[in-house]
Amino acid sequence: MADRAARDAARARFDGHYQVFKADIDERGIGGRLADEAMEQAKLMFDEAVSMVEEHPGAVGGTLAALMLWLVRNPLMAWVKDTFDLGSQ
Repeated sequence: MADRAARDAARARFDGHYQVFKADIDERGIGGRLADEAMEQAKLMFDEAVSMVEEHPGAVGGTLAALMLWLVRNPLMAWVKDTFDLGSQ
């Protein structure tokens, strides 16, 4: 009897969750749910990035400087070779 009551209670909870989910799908559709989930994840990532910048402001500046140097590495190396004539040795 106790197992049957527990099973019935679990089934009632499941049916309640299922009905809420089904109503939400009918209202917003799967695309809407996916878009909402993607926006929520993007907001969480942005909030995490903001908190990291607030906690470690120097690290962000250093990271940006390193990224800029990496992006201009080829022209920078060519300039150094031309300036110090390292290419002809």
